[in-house]
Amino acid sequence: MKLNVFFGNEKAGSLESTENRGVIFAYDKNYLQNKNAVPLSASFPLQTEEFSQKQCIPFFSGLLPEEDSRKKIADYLHISETSTLKLLEALGGECAGLISILAEENSVTQDISYSFNSENYEPLEEERLADFIEKMNTRPLMKADENLRLSLAGAQEKLALANLDGKWYLPLNGAPSTHILKPTRTGSLSSLAQNEYACMKLAKNFGLPVPEVDLLNIAGKDVFVVERYDRIKNGESIQRLHQEDFCQVLGIMSTSKYQNDGGPGIADIFNAIKKNCTVPALETQKFLRYVIFNYLIGNCDSHGKNYSLLYKNKTVELAPLYDAVSTVVYPGLTDKLSMKIGKHYEIQKVSKEDFSLLADNLDIKGTVLSKIFDDFKSKCSKSFESLKSDEKVSKDVLDSIFSFMKSTWNFVY
Repeated sequence: MKLNVFFGNEKAGSLESTENRGVIFAYDKNYLQNKNAVPLSASFPLQTEEFSQKQCIPFFSGLLPEEDSRKKIADYLHISETSTLKLLEALGGECAGLISILAEENSVTQDISYSFNSENYEPLEEERLADFIEKMNTRPLMKADENLRLSLAGAQEKLALANLDGKWYLPLNGAPSTHILKPTRTGSLSSLAQNEYACMKLAKNFGLPVPEVDLLNIAGKDVFVVERYDRIKNGESIQRLHQEDFCQVLGIMSTSKYQNDGGPGIADIFNAIKKNCTVPALETQKFLRYVIFNYLIGNCDSHGKNYSLLYKNKTVELAPLYDAVSTVVYPGLTDKLSMKIGKHYEIQKVSKEDFSLLADNLDIKGTVLSKIFDDFKSKCSKSFESLKSDEKVSKDVLDSIFSFMKSTWNFVY
């Protein structure tokens, strides 16, 4: 089995299943001869030699949904959830970033920018959108429609749609989406959409770069909506930007995204930013602000796939903050951090000493971290107060987050 890998409108290489070497990836010779060619990933330098399965699978598998979402899609398509290539063949037309993956017989030159027209986008009426939301468990990623080919990494069920002038559209034939919709979960996590909306709004109030977000009610469910930072609207067209998360950057499988399972820690991501970003001093500072904000809101699920590099205008920078959720407000979820701070994974045990150890591990002055705490402390009360006037924010969720944040100052401030 062989798949063509496109980077924007160019065929960058091929992903192939071999009898004795497993899955391999190789850059296309014509792509390598282009003086403007760029690597697909920081873990894939431009070279004529092929990349082994161990080298290439972490990146390509990282484009696919994870955990239960991956299993549901695989079951629906009657494909083994362990078959990365077959899943990419079914879903790879619209991946994160600038990547498109197509079977050889279906491969055509891909576009970087897609115009809004009936060939690329189909209007989505309210009733049909509600139907998609209601049937996500039985029709994952809207795969009942064979014109749709999209892959959304992550464990939570979600939809990718395009929005123009407040109206929703289905992207067709590999056309890019503009927004991701995440319906809230049921049971004990029924406030998850409210939670993410509040945390993202709070992050913006704290001065962090975040995508535009909204909270809608569709089919009687709260639906968290986030604008894609790897897509840009240019008038009547949508353009892709390339991005990759830090498991992909570091060549780590998504199944090992937690540090305790072999995934990246804070220092690993910090050093990767220093190595790959155009202005390392600016982007490492941004990353530290993300880390401290996630700690303060009690986000124990802030792992290596929840931070990404964004490639834009020939520069490499840290992507805006995303997937910020206060997990500590749910008693049934672990209080173990995805990436330890100092000596501790347990968020309740993190102290000033742990942040001092973190500074030592990163080879930075402790004052760098304390200044971030000072800045956030000065914005805390006003930031929460301004959210109370937002009718879409749950008072109970907001109070729970505020209560936890106040308690953290006693340990580290």
